[in-house]
Amino acid sequence: MFDTDRIERHIAINAPADRVWELIATPGWFINDGEIVENRIEPAGPDLNIVHSPVHGAFPLRTIKLDPPRYAAFRWLSDPVAGSAPSTLVEFWIEETDEGVILRVAESGFDTLSDSDEDRRRNIVENTEGWETELTAACGYLDETTVRRAGHVDVPVAAVWPALTTESFARWYPVDQVDIEPVPGGRMLLRTQKGATFTGEVVAVEPEQAVTYRIAVSPDTEPQTDNSTLVTIMAKASGTGTLVTVQQTGFTELARRFGEPVDNAASEAKAWEVNLAALRDYLSGNVSV
Repeated sequence: MFDTDRIERHIAINAPADRVWELIATPGWFINDGEIVENRIEPAGPDLNIVHSPVHGAFPLRTIKLDPPRYAAFRWLSDPVAGSAPSTLVEFWIEETDEGVILRVAESGFDTLSDSDEDRRRNIVENTEGWETELTAACGYLDETTVRRAGHVDVPVAAVWPALTTESFARWYPVDQVDIEPVPGGRMLLRTQKGATFTGEVVAVEPEQAVTYRIAVSPDTEPQTDNSTLVTIMAKASGTGTLVTVQQTGFTELARRFGEPVDNAASEAKAWEVNLAALRDYLSGNVSV
C-alpha cells in the first residue's frame, strides 16, 4: 500500500558519528539546492529558528529534540504562531558501523497537509526525491577522505566563470598569480608571493559549467597520481545567482610522505570554505577589483 504520510530513507557515510551529528543538529541544513551550504539562522523564540536560504527563502523550524550524537528532530512550521497548523516532523538517526555511520531520515505528517489524495501522493513523491538528494549531499560533504564544499554567490554564472578559468583566479584564491589554459591538457601554474610555483594540468572543461584540474601538492613538481589531487569546480544557476561547488579527490592515492588522507582532506575542506567565501566577496564587489 502506498504510504502518503511518511517517508523513510538512509545512506552510509564514511565519517564518525560526532562529525555527522555536527551537521544534522544544525536547523535547516537540508534546505539548499542540492549541496550543503551555510544558511543564515535567525533565532525566533525558544527552540524556534527562521532558516534563511539564499535560494528558497525563509522557513520557520522548531527543534523538537536533540540527543547527541544519535537523534535529532525538527518540525516544519507553516505558521510559527498557530501551534496546531499542519506541519511535518523530520527525524534523523545516526547508527555507527565499522565503516562509519548509517544516517536515517524520516519525515511524517504529510496527510495533515491536504485532503486531496493527489496532493498527498505528489508531496510524497517530490519530498522522497528531495531527501534522496539531501542524503547524497550530506554524504559528499561529510566523507572523511574527499572534499565537497559549496557556496552561493549572488551573480550569474557568466560572471562567475572567468573567476574560475582565467588569471582572475588569483583574485580570490590565496596565490599571487595564476596562469591557466582552460582546455583539456592545458597548463596551470599557481605562483605564491614567496616564489613557489605549484604545477597543474587542466583535465576537463565544460564551458560555464565545470573545470577539472590536477594540481601537485608540493611546489616545483609535475603532477602525478601519487603527488597531486584532482579538483573540480562546478557552477550552476541557482535562484537569483550561482551555486559554486568544489570537489577534491585523490587523498588516498597520495604518497604517505604527504601525511594521512583524513588529515589532508580535513585541511583542504577548511581551506575551501575560506576560498569560497573569498570568491563570494570578490564577485560581490566587496574587495578591490
